[in-house]
Amino acid sequence: MPHRAIQLYSVRSHPAPLPDLLRRVDEAGYDGVEFAHRFHEESAESVADALAETGLEPVAVHADLSAVEDAVVGETDLLERCRTVGCDSLVIPHVSSSHYRSRRSVRSLAERLRDAADDLADDGFDLGFHNDRRTLWPLLPDGSRSLLSSTPIPDRAADHAQRAQRRLTPHDPSVIPSETPLWNLIARTGPGELSFEIEVAEVRAAGFDPTAALSLVDGRVDKVHLRDVTRPDLVGGAENVPHGEGAVGMKRVVDAAVDAGVDWLVYENELDTSPESKIDGGAALLDRLVGRSDAPRERIGTRTSGS
Repeated sequence: MPHRAIQLYSVRSHPAPLPDLLRRVDEAGYDGVEFAHRFHEESAESVADALAETGLEPVAVHADLSAVEDAVVGETDLLERCRTVGCDSLVIPHVSSSHYRSRRSVRSLAERLRDAADDLADDGFDLGFHNDRRTLWPLLPDGSRSLLSSTPIPDRAADHAQRAQRRLTPHDPSVIPSETPLWNLIARTGPGELSFEIEVAEVRAAGFDPTAALSLVDGRVDKVHLRDVTRPDLVGGAENVPHGEGAVGMKRVVDAAVDAGVDWLVYENELDTSPESKIDGGAALLDRLVGRSDAPRERIGTRTSGS
């Protein structure tokens, strides 16, 4: 069964220093954590000590593509921080919408991701890519850039055009079309170069079945983000809701993740609730979903500080 982690960005408002937050997460019963912005700001040595003390696994570090590119040429200490805490996986959480406009722009993004992945591999790191709903909007024709650039707000106009095309064009939610950025990123990168971290709520917000995305990236997805949203409509789109109350279908998604050999289920929660309730609620949810509510937590392995 997959192991259980929490995306620490969800509890970014927690007042405790990051090492103490890790101890709190450990008490709740998680197997691992996925780092985000606070990892780049606080002491890596203190984080490493807390990981060694608790046995929590550092699943990955979210970092912008430009930050990864700066790190591989030695302009920042990001890779050294990752080595200190024993994390060998970096994930790109978001890129600009301009990278998702057309086949040409996606091809350019894929080239950057391949180059970054190759450089990271030389340093012993893996690179992953986290989808959002924009990766499932229809691609615009390559020639549309010149037309959109003549508008007062070209980026927003392009976003509106892609969003409207998705909402107004009939599609089969069980099949990810080849005319989407996600499909093209998968096709233009190799299994040994880039893995994918599937955010199931974003797939559902784009109007697709999350299991279709898991099937599309079968063999290249080791982490799945669990968040829930309402069914998207033509006007307001999808909204965040408590897990199990939306249109994602948590148990079905987890079953598909198990079939796909996913290693980590990562709890994510962007609702305006207390970080303490998120920590405990997420652990309870993951326990129910993987059928471990009565079982002792399985440790991934014994960690030492700075391993």
